[in-house]
Amino acid sequence: MYITEHKGIDTDAIEKICKRRKIDAVYVIPHHHYPTTVTLSVERRVKLLELSKQFSFAIIEDDYDYDYHYTSSPYLPLASGNHNGNVIYIGSFSKLLDPALRIGFMVASKNFIEQCTAFRKIIDVGGDGYMQNALATLIKEGELKRHLKKAKKCYHGRRDFLDALMKEKLGKYVSYTLPTGGMAIWIKLNPDYSIARLVANTQFKIIRWNAEQNAFRFGFASMDEKELTQAVEALKMGLEKE
Repeated sequence: MYITEHKGIDTDAIEKICKRRKIDAVYVIPHHHYPTTVTLSVERRVKLLELSKQFSFAIIEDDYDYDYHYTSSPYLPLASGNHNGNVIYIGSFSKLLDPALRIGFMVASKNFIEQCTAFRKIIDVGGDGYMQNALATLIKEGELKRHLKKAKKCYHGRRDFLDALMKEKLGKYVSYTLPTGGMAIWIKLNPDYSIARLVANTQFKIIRWNAEQNAFRFGFASMDEKELTQAVEALKMGLEKE
């Protein structure tokens, strides 16, 4: 599905597809779309909900980093609106606590939850009860909320540090829109420089990139200031060799 810069998933394209054939579901990341970090606009949120009702498809709303907003309040989820049970809202605690914590959650209609539960039992009867109880305790006692507050402050600082660093070191090579939240920046190379050649550089590894947009995703959340500085210096050296 096409993503229009600064607006998110292309709802006009979805409408055209729906008029040609039946679709069952649309998967969407409304906040900080992966990998481009674009946030779905209000107009497209409204239209997506209208299309869901008109063509009877489900919306799978993956809001994995809803809690990481730094300079403004996030949009309310699509699931918070009037959707007649068409929205399946999912999230994960791995982004809040640790990637190894494979526990997520789902908000959907009662009938759908019951069917998912039955299917889940076929795959895995047990589950990690100890981890689930520990997580429940963290939520109940407010530890998760306190942790999230600290994490937001930390990631906010890293985002701003990276922004200042790239403006200083990479200003003539790249352009980007600083996201209001999330854990990455979608960086576009200026036309004189090739993302394909940068990806081929063995001094670093770029995992998520797009040749058409001549852009790549820079995840900053896991790096401290020293590591971010090293990464930007490596990028600068790689671009200077072109």
